[in-house]
Amino acid sequence: MASPKPTPEAIRLSASVDAAAVRLAALRTEVQRAETAEALARLRLGEALVEALCARSVAEARLRASLFDRYRTAALALRRPARRNRLRRLVEKTLARFGGPGRALVQAWAALGAGAALFDPDHYRANAPGPVGADPLAHYLVWGGDARLSPHSLFDSGFYADRNADALARTGLTPLDHFLREGAADGRDPHPLFSLEWYVSQAPELAATGENPVLHYLRSGAARGLSPHPLFDPAWVREGGGDLVWYLTEGWRRGASPHPLFDPAWRRVSGLDTGQAEPLARFVLTAKDTLESPGPLFNSETYAEARGEAMDPVKDPLSDYLAGGAWAVLGPEGLHPALVMLDDPEAIRSGMTPAEALARRLRAAT
Repeated sequence: MASPKPTPEAIRLSASVDAAAVRLAALRTEVQRAETAEALARLRLGEALVEALCARSVAEARLRASLFDRYRTAALALRRPARRNRLRRLVEKTLARFGGPGRALVQAWAALGAGAALFDPDHYRANAPGPVGADPLAHYLVWGGDARLSPHSLFDSGFYADRNADALARTGLTPLDHFLREGAADGRDPHPLFSLEWYVSQAPELAATGENPVLHYLRSGAARGLSPHPLFDPAWVREGGGDLVWYLTEGWRRGASPHPLFDPAWRRVSGLDTGQAEPLARFVLTAKDTLESPGPLFNSETYAEARGEAMDPVKDPLSDYLAGGAWAVLGPEGLHPALVMLDDPEAIRSGMTPAEALARRLRAAT
């Protein structure tokens, strides 16, 4: 039996359906073209953004170096070179045995002046291996300095002495006295977490005055929220006002995180820290060799492999990343940094890296 002949209405309906299908296919093609064009445009925009951010990091590094050179030039005029030979040490020990008047002469001889702010009696007593007597400063000047006891939380005598052994041997001065007289003007850092160059870039007035950066930090910089080191972010430290002194004396014991990408709790669980000593300084000193990670959002080994020979050999991987390496490797989400940053205008304005931006988003979500 023959099939019924389509009606004119059915024919028109079929033609309309076919035409709609053709239009839909064309529309889908156009949408795909538009999406591809948008993706290409975003990628090009992102690449241009990354180039700009990379150029900004280079410019900032040059500005830091320039300001630091100017600071050192200004500070040279304030240097107070001195020598402390065996005879002077013998005289100091003799004077110290004469009680208060003798100890006062020892302190006057040292002439710390404003630098006395870098001697904290409570810190010195707490970290000395034995009793220090009624006058901790005199004890440091006569015995403690030579024994590398630290006079303040911001001055690590062992760190300073290890890096300036020749200068200390030549002058015979205690680490603190050498730093106050000559070391700061020469650009010698007093602590693993206090970078003079980094700090001076945030306090450009020091390029004119030559004031000791650590004394400036104690006098006003901490209250202004200035950062003493690339891995110490005052705005990230929720307690203690973002003060490095608070972090070093109390904050780390409370588990305070000093930077968005440094997670003390994660490191303890991972067996990288015991919780018995301040962890960030050790990371700064050793991670360039151990390639240990600072937290779950930054894998030092993966970063070092991707960075290759371009990584700064004197920096830990995280510091290298923050100093510009972020724009040369994939971001923490496995994406090109251009794609990570495009939808985060605040991160773009502030210059933070993709990993830092992710850490802040995660904190805001909790």
